[in-house]
Amino acid sequence: MSQHDPTPWQAAAACAGLSPSVVFARRERLAAPALRACAACPVRRECEAAVAPAESWFDGVCAGRLWRNGRPVKSRANRSPGSPRAPRTPLSARPGAPGPLDAPTVAAQLDAVLVGAAPGAAGETP
Repeated sequence: MSQHDPTPWQAAAACAGLSPSVVFARRERLAAPALRACAACPVRRECEAAVAPAESWFDGVCAGRLWRNGRPVKSRANRSPGSPRAPRTPLSARPGAPGPLDAPTVAAQLDAVLVGAAPGAAGETP
């Protein structure tokens, strides 16, 4: 089986000589060589138009970005150090959530559940 000849833009792509495992990597660390190649690639627009990553659920590097399931992955370089994701609101701070529980309250609730589940509890017959 022979490989097809690349189109002119594919032949000019900066990633043309890279391993497919680098170009189609799902993690930024593994895709770093392809991302660096894309930074100076003369055919980024042609690449993105041909691959259409958002429509094809593409995984890998295309047009200077890492894509996973057709969505661009936010670069670690753009994240603040020590905080890879946006902080989450604690459950206790959400509207309608119960207030914080102290140890005696938790123990009492746990006892109520355990005693209520035991055979013969609350007047049940075994």
